[in-house]
Amino acid sequence: MKRDFMDSQKIKEQVRKLFNQEAKDQSNIDRLNHWYQSLNETASKPDDIDQIRTDSWESILDAIQPFDGQKEKDSKSIFGKWIWKAAILLLLCGGGYGLLSVLPDKETETFLGAGLYTNDIGKVSTFFLPDGTKVWLSTGSQVEYAEDFPKNRQVRLSGEAFFEVVRNPDFPFVITTGKISTQVLGTSFNLKSYENAGVELSVYSGKVKFFNQKSKLDSAILLKGEKVTWTSEKGISDIELFDIEQLPDWRQGKISFDNAGIDVIQSTLERWYKVDIKIEGKGRNCHYSGEFTQASLEQILETLSYALNLTYKINDTNVTIHTKPCE
Repeated sequence: MKRDFMDSQKIKEQVRKLFNQEAKDQSNIDRLNHWYQSLNETASKPDDIDQIRTDSWESILDAIQPFDGQKEKDSKSIFGKWIWKAAILLLLCGGGYGLLSVLPDKETETFLGAGLYTNDIGKVSTFFLPDGTKVWLSTGSQVEYAEDFPKNRQVRLSGEAFFEVVRNPDFPFVITTGKISTQVLGTSFNLKSYENAGVELSVYSGKVKFFNQKSKLDSAILLKGEKVTWTSEKGISDIELFDIEQLPDWRQGKISFDNAGIDVIQSTLERWYKVDIKIEGKGRNCHYSGEFTQASLEQILETLSYALNLTYKINDTNVTIHTKPCE
């Protein structure tokens, strides 16, 4: 049964204006979020909420002009188009967790003394080390440095960070990530090292030495616009080129997947959102390519459900994804 909600015409008009970029007022967004969350109150069982939300959205989408200007006859196709329209909404405005949600916290800048700095899940931070080096630290990542810094410019990284290193020929800047070290004088680069995922280095300026601490043969010298990866199975890869005009996705509040498997999707979402994800089913061979900007977890999962024909359930901080085999 479809839900009769108050001021249905006003809600239709607000959504239409947002989709057509005619309104960006935060109070309207807050009201829409409140309405979206209030749908929970009408569900007699937890499983009913998805159908209630689908029916409610279908009723208001009839009042919104589709992208191609033609009326869609298939209600499922209409609701599918809402996924992409919602993605546009997320670019236009931000709101509380629910229908609209901003992914990372705003960057905060501070000067740190020696010690340990850890980012919370979903947070991106900016700070300066005692020598003036600027660090952007990604979600759930950690940096640690010695008490005698900056004379001893030794940094240990777990996770992902972007560095703008102050030049000092007398004291080279060395970052350790597991078995791999990155040594620089003055340069900017992005370094990624998550557990069981290898190490990836992208150099945006200057010159960087990238090497395995236990093998002098396992090393590389990188210049501006070059990147390299290291895994315990294959060692250091061939040097590749990349576009230095494109900052790392995480610094722009983006989550990107490039032919990513289910395991990569799982670990990425767990790094950005405070959830534990359980994968069920036989769809481990599925892969997905796409990009999300400041999207809520529910929006990402909804899009993946259409793209990969999977289903999901969110229960507080626990998420279960049931996959089906892909061709």
